[in-house]
Amino acid sequence: MPLTLSLRATVLLLLTLCPTAHGGDGVRAPVVELTVLETDPATDARLHYKEPFYLRFQLRSGAPVRVLAEAYYQGQEVPVATIRERELHLDGGTDATLIFHWPEQPTPVDEIRLVATRVGQRQPATTLSVPVNLVWGSEPARAARPVPQWVSEFEALREREHARDPDYLAYRQRMSKTRTGWIPAGVVGFGLALLVILWALWRRRAIRAKKAS
Repeated sequence: MPLTLSLRATVLLLLTLCPTAHGGDGVRAPVVELTVLETDPATDARLHYKEPFYLRFQLRSGAPVRVLAEAYYQGQEVPVATIRERELHLDGGTDATLIFHWPEQPTPVDEIRLVATRVGQRQPATTLSVPVNLVWGSEPARAARPVPQWVSEFEALREREHARDPDYLAYRQRMSKTRTGWIPAGVVGFGLALLVILWALWRRRAIRAKKAS
């Protein structure tokens, strides 16, 4: 028996609201997949005071996504420092991130979480838990350790990004005004390292405040 006009309208409305009824996936959010490719040093390591732990990861996504690293021990977040969220564009790609710590006493970390959030959204799209056995010590390293090629390339990339970041440049200029002109040359290196740490903490606090607002 032919469908009445009102019944036809109802069927069309149902098909519009439920695209899976006719095989449509256009309104579904793209799947976000994170994979850790390698770390430096290994996931079982003892690190020195402020020594970075690097993670290289691959992201698959159909939309721009931001990735942030967090550290935990026995389910509780450890207040380590991390760099600002890494943003990857439409089809994802390969990138890296890092965390570091400067404890007064040895501090363990047994999990690192990579949190991926779609650009323009607040709720994470996916979180990847990476089991680790790391301990940050309270003594600085006597010498810089050798790093793999991908870490060197990542740090070079960060330097280029900083050079194009007006927020970072303005922050660096403000910090430089607080320094006196008679600081010995030997202190400059330490001051620059401290500047990067303060910048990372400031950016992370700003991102969290923006998400909470």
